[in-house]
Amino acid sequence: MNNNELVREILKMAGFDNPIEKDTGGITYHKDRWGYVLGGQGELYTEELAKKWASIKRSGKTSVYFLTSAKQWYTPPRRIVDCSGLIVQAIRALIPDYTDRSANTFKAQFTKSGAINAIPETSGLAVWKDGHIGIYLGNGKVCESRGVAYGVVISNLNTQKWTHYGKLKGVDYNDAYVVFKKESTPVNYLVYTVKRGDTLWGIAKKYGTSVDALAKLNSLKNPSLIFAGQKIKIKEEK
Repeated sequence: MNNNELVREILKMAGFDNPIEKDTGGITYHKDRWGYVLGGQGELYTEELAKKWASIKRSGKTSVYFLTSAKQWYTPPRRIVDCSGLIVQAIRALIPDYTDRSANTFKAQFTKSGAINAIPETSGLAVWKDGHIGIYLGNGKVCESRGVAYGVVISNLNTQKWTHYGKLKGVDYNDAYVVFKKESTPVNYLVYTVKRGDTLWGIAKKYGTSVDALAKLNSLKNPSLIFAGQKIKIKEEK
């Protein structure tokens, strides 16, 4: 599996192709997204299953958790995953026998990792904090199964106290692959039209800048060679 395939499956569980249900507090909720129940591994969460798990106190949770807190996920029934289950199920789409593992086990198996403030713009990297994990999409966006009140959502990186990023074991990474790319901000420049007899030095002096700055801004290999009618970018307009 490569990171393109991983992200494709992750976004399916977030309901990314469906309309946005709400967008608030740095978190985007899509309609028909998968739900969150601790220990969920892609099961269809029905009231019958909720009662069964409540009766055995699955994952140490009580009936209040399964039948009240998680009720929204069986009215109507939806597929459910917890944070690590999100990644496990995405990988199982192509590798059916992929074994279950926790967020912290994923972290221990990172093939490359670093501090979250140094995360590169590569979609499919895991983001981690103790006990929780998500998938980075690019441009400060993360897909995560955030909790029983949220389900699988797309959130801003800064809405969780992530500490590390890492490459997942068994995933082949194209480091240049980015789903959510940063949008470049258009820059407006004051533009000067060169007149006969002008020099770059004279233009620089007139506008309070330097020859080197103008040469760099306009990619001029030889600052001495400018011609009448040439457009010279001077500086960014505020």
